[in-house]
Amino acid sequence: MKVGIVGLPQVGKTTIFSLLTQGKVDASSWGNAREAHIGIAEVPDPRLDRLAEIVNPKKTTYATVEYVDLPGLAKGEGKAALEGQSKDMSSYLNNLKNVDTLLHVVRGFDDPSLPHIEGSVDPLRDIGLFELELIFSDLAVVEKRLERLSKDLKKMKTQELEQENELLIRFKLALESEQPLREITLAPEEAKRVRGFTFLSAKPILMVVNVGDEDAAKIDNVVEAFGLQKQAAMPNVGITAVCGKIESEIASLSPDDAAVFMADYNLPGNAIDRIINKSYDLLGVFSFYTAGEPEARAWTIPNGTAAAQAAGVIHSDIEKGFIKAEVVSYDDMIALGTFAAAKSKGVLRLEGKEYKVREGDVILFRFNV
Repeated sequence: MKVGIVGLPQVGKTTIFSLLTQGKVDASSWGNAREAHIGIAEVPDPRLDRLAEIVNPKKTTYATVEYVDLPGLAKGEGKAALEGQSKDMSSYLNNLKNVDTLLHVVRGFDDPSLPHIEGSVDPLRDIGLFELELIFSDLAVVEKRLERLSKDLKKMKTQELEQENELLIRFKLALESEQPLREITLAPEEAKRVRGFTFLSAKPILMVVNVGDEDAAKIDNVVEAFGLQKQAAMPNVGITAVCGKIESEIASLSPDDAAVFMADYNLPGNAIDRIINKSYDLLGVFSFYTAGEPEARAWTIPNGTAAAQAAGVIHSDIEKGFIKAEVVSYDDMIALGTFAAAKSKGVLRLEGKEYKVREGDVILFRFNV
């Protein structure tokens, strides 16, 4: 899973990036404020930890998330792209081309030493401002492509070009009415047709309100606390909150010390779990497991993935040579410890290619190449 961290300037994006990557990327060494930076975060997984205790593998491998920390997108940059005046948007779009979702950091903290670019802290206003920049950026891409399509259609009309033209006109009308493209329902063939475009407002978006120390208690009811009910009801949108300054410090502590600090600030769980769980929900993905003596590992797949496709996530040869999947539920594997014990107790299931993998399944794939 790949996530682009975006937002207006001076909202705490780099703090959130450092928190999620647990300080493994040295942000202090960054020289160019316009560069994108990449970090890999392991997904905390207590179930995998427990499986490893039971199976005692030589290696334990967690699922990972790749985070891309982007420069702040200032007010007016998206509109400048629409007017053909932006020099930085092409680089910005290129860095976001392959991300699965956007993580929009929204400023919810007040800091006199770091004035807000709009003069005051207002998460609802800032969400609207940033969304508008994404819409302007997308409109610039759509208009440029429509101009090219118009020339191509004059030379030679094809069904493929006409369908693309109709779809982009539909996008243009939506964007001109300030409707983000993630709200538009597309047929599978339409989604495939525009997959090569970097439409920012089409990507699922997780809004993360970065609150100050005094508002840490509002994290659990961030939607109501900041009046974000309308945004929360929108399709392909998730909302959560972090107390970036405090929670980045907590992330560096031992589990026992971290628990004390979390209790002192009335924090609902830790920020990494909060953000990753919301990201998984937003994208409709989950983990299944493989567990044996060589390795216990978590694998991330979309809801509704068939067993053969899940096998392909591990290796294409396993999908090609798929014979069957030996499946044990997580709870049964924890109770019994091995596939052999699960089989003897009658709780191991033999499933075929079309079996829809369930969250927490522990699977041994049988294949022949």
